[in-house]
Amino acid sequence: MNRKAPTIREVAERAGVSISTVSNVLYGKRGYYSPETAKRVWAAVQQLGYRPNHIARSLARRRTFTLGVAIEQQLANVSHNFYFGVLLDGILQQSSERDYQVKIIRVRPDALDRAIDHIEDGSVEGVLAVALSVGSPLLDHLIHSSVPAVLAGTIPPNVRLPCVDIDDLAATYEAVKWLISLGHRRIGIITGFMSHWSARRREQGYLMALREAGLTPNSAWRYEGGYLLSEGEAGMRCILRADPRPTAVVCGNDQVAMGALRVLREAGIRVPDEMSLIGFDDMEGSALTEPPLTTIRQPVFDIGLRATELLIQQIESGQRVEQRILLPTELVVRATVAPPPPR
Repeated sequence: MNRKAPTIREVAERAGVSISTVSNVLYGKRGYYSPETAKRVWAAVQQLGYRPNHIARSLARRRTFTLGVAIEQQLANVSHNFYFGVLLDGILQQSSERDYQVKIIRVRPDALDRAIDHIEDGSVEGVLAVALSVGSPLLDHLIHSSVPAVLAGTIPPNVRLPCVDIDDLAATYEAVKWLISLGHRRIGIITGFMSHWSARRREQGYLMALREAGLTPNSAWRYEGGYLLSEGEAGMRCILRADPRPTAVVCGNDQVAMGALRVLREAGIRVPDEMSLIGFDDMEGSALTEPPLTTIRQPVFDIGLRATELLIQQIESGQRVEQRILLPTELVVRATVAPPPPR
């Protein structure tokens, strides 16, 4: 059986230094380490038989004009993921306009070292980390790496890395306030998994609006699941078992809302006469549902474009910034929301 090739993390552990220090030594980034540190790193490389990417090594003192786009396992099925697909379009447009190529780096929980190797092997000049999850080990690595990095689609608290996203909390807060202004008092929510920063913030906005209006959240009107159509179906079936049931439900995204809409149709519950629904994203097709979906539009394409612009700015200036860019959202009113039915 072939032995797995050693990773850059193993070199770092053997030398007693960080992964970014190993990368700096291998690619001749002087000024980031002492001669003694370099000796320990090269000794560990020899002992382990570590072989960095030979193409990257040959370009160590030049430019690769390549950006890494790191996506975690949760977004791996990109062909079925509206958010990542549109975000990637924005990344590709900005990178091609600036003559950069893009390298997709898949981050699997059981192969984090391989992803880090792809980031640190000199083949990319910077990394766009897309919608990282709560407690992401990749985020911890990027904080300490010398490779320029920008977070796209997430703004974790107390992280000193440049980020581009929307204000999920404020967007959901305003939508729920609007439902309350229409007379809704029983408002449910189908959230994304709490491992998503976006899901956490959207629920915080929902709770803030309820409590501000003196309304008590009901656990029977809450369902936590993924950002999938099937989760919307499961969530709505669960919520419909509540007595009384809510007169409005806020959904984690448009796919969830479409799943919820399907279950309501099967149950003979009229939307919006008997129950109102709000989605999130304004994905392609949300205006074509029956009835057309009211949703919160977020500028996903622009998030990718602005994050790429910020990353290239860092690469070419040689300076890491701590800029946080929040792009505006818009409540798109269609036909799935109406005042609640008479009691």
